[in-house]
Amino acid sequence: MFKVFFMACLAITADAFGHKVFKQLDERMVHSNSLVCVGLDPDITKIPLTILNTNRSAEDKVYLFLTKIIDITAPYICCFKIQKAFYDQFDLGHELLRKTVEYIHKNHPTIPAFIDCKIGDTDNTMKAYMSLMFEDIKADGVVINPYMGDDVLEPFMQDEKKVGFVLVQTSNPTAKVVQELRLLNGKKMWEEILSLTLNRWNKNKNLIIVLSSNTEVHDYISIRKQIPQDTPILLAGIGSQGGNPLVMKQLLNEENRGVFVNSSRGILYPYDQADKEWESSVLKAVIELKDVLNAIRSRE
Repeated sequence: MFKVFFMACLAITADAFGHKVFKQLDERMVHSNSLVCVGLDPDITKIPLTILNTNRSAEDKVYLFLTKIIDITAPYICCFKIQKAFYDQFDLGHELLRKTVEYIHKNHPTIPAFIDCKIGDTDNTMKAYMSLMFEDIKADGVVINPYMGDDVLEPFMQDEKKVGFVLVQTSNPTAKVVQELRLLNGKKMWEEILSLTLNRWNKNKNLIIVLSSNTEVHDYISIRKQIPQDTPILLAGIGSQGGNPLVMKQLLNEENRGVFVNSSRGILYPYDQADKEWESSVLKAVIELKDVLNAIRSRE
């Protein structure tokens, strides 16, 4: 009886999210009771020696490491974010990236796999990127840089099935050099980008907002009020970049979720490389972050 009731509630909640990927993401937040996004940023110099010292190619070593990370963390997270630059370092990096996404889709089909490639270019170049990311790699969504304007967002306005993460704020230390610029209309650059995203580019309701937890902004509640309840938010900068996880509390939607937090190095490499039981350290790290975020969102 309880199971039937729970599934009925889940179905009602999911209906509030129009886009298929948004529904999937929200359902994962419910099923895993987690707002954690694991960043798959493979650094071969940091992977465990039990894998590094095997007689495999560099790509195979990384792939073995990643599949173990995926399987360990999957029960405790809502999505994966894959940083393309780390794959591009390898001779067969494109195939490694494709195989990683394929592994997630095959073995953990309810978990979205997003590609962090920060693309943003003219119309014909964006078409090439779209073909690569969505048709070849089979990404569930990609991170885009809106600096070149409508050309970057046009593919997402033309095809409602494609999901884009719009860089409104970023967590790198010098982001404010550009993002805090004051415009003639009185807004800061990032505030104008947020307005354009919500009011000009998000016609298909297929855009995710990227915000930072380590900026000088203190009032994220007013930002949350601007963003529709069914528009997910990726909160960057928590973990090794020193962001404030309490920012997440202000960005939760009315269902006490709707925002997710990415962690890469903190979950991928919490161990000593020589430790043969390194998997337990990864498991501990992902559960700890899940518990920290849940403790924050349960506060009154």
